Amino acid sequence: MSIDPRAQDVLDVWFGAAGSPEYGTERKTWWKKKRAFDAMLAERFGALLDEAQAGGLRDWERSSLGTLALIVLLDQFSRNCHRHTPRAFAGDARALALAKSLVETGDDLRLPSAFHRAFAYMPFQHDESMPSQRESLRLFGKLKDETGVSSFHESAVEHADVIGRFGRYPHRNRILGRETSPEEAAWLAEHGGF
Repeated sequence: MSIDPRAQDVLDVWFGAAGSPEYGTERKTWWKKKRAFDAMLAERFGALLDEAQAGGLRDWERSSLGTLALIVLLDQFSRNCHRHTPRAFAGDARALALAKSLVETGDDLRLPSAFHRAFAYMPFQHDESMPSQRESLRLFGKLKDETGVSSFHESAVEHADVIGRFGRYPHRNRILGRETSPEEAAWLAEHGGF
């Protein structure tokens, strides 16, 4: 099934185009905070992200790759385009619902690479609840066992430990206008967040 060319563009920017050297590999751009990359995503995909955060692009949900593109838009591009603002997290609830749907139907297992699957699971890790953290650990553990890609599971363990300890991510407190406890402040001083 073909997908919306805009959804394919999201996937190509994030994972590399099929057949390119970066396709099916872990990309450094995922983990580096670079203003130029954030600005490029905002310029190219800002309007699409606004549409997705407003509940649009429902037709993308008709395929597993379209659903993944929507998850990447809502869960990843939002963090790049709206870094250090509450809008960075505005798509999280919908991204989590889409991720749950992919897992429930087994469509996550039909995604083209371990890295595609990993980003389908990322909304579980980003959610500030222990049930989502347990699911994150399960999914990333399974991914590690099946593919040998372990870095995502290691990150999931770190994130679950923070939610288990604080019930939320302390590094979001300032952005979301939440009070920071002394214990959270001490953790932030040592770790700085993710």
